[in-house]
Amino acid sequence: MFDIEVCEPRQIVLVRFHGHLGEEDFTALDRLAAAARGDGKAFDCIYDMTSVDSFGLAPEFAVKRGDVPQAYKDHTRLYVVPNEDLKLLIRLYATYQANKGWKAPLIVRTLDEALAHLNASRSEFRPMQPT
Repeated sequence: MFDIEVCEPRQIVLVRFHGHLGEEDFTALDRLAAAARGDGKAFDCIYDMTSVDSFGLAPEFAVKRGDVPQAYKDHTRLYVVPNEDLKLLIRLYATYQANKGWKAPLIVRTLDEALAHLNASRSEFRPMQPT
């Protein structure tokens, strides 16, 4: 499961995963990103996995995702991943992205690190409004 928040002034999307993280979460995100791209705006993205309790992602899934171009070309993607096992999968994904010639996502340990990288504060984010 996940919640999405947006910082419109800085064009940043914050996806906060919680509970169990599975392939279905990424399928749902792909659908949302495809719909959002139609408005012509491009966003930097933070994927916060701090509250993930368990995950059902195989290395093959990370490899397959690594072959998919990022939704917002050349924009920054930050993954907040304190769990070491999950971090290995995200690193595998990032390696495949870089090998394809795309801008690899950055991996950080805390949400504060991610926000600082984008010069944003937590108070600037609001829940995403359904379209």
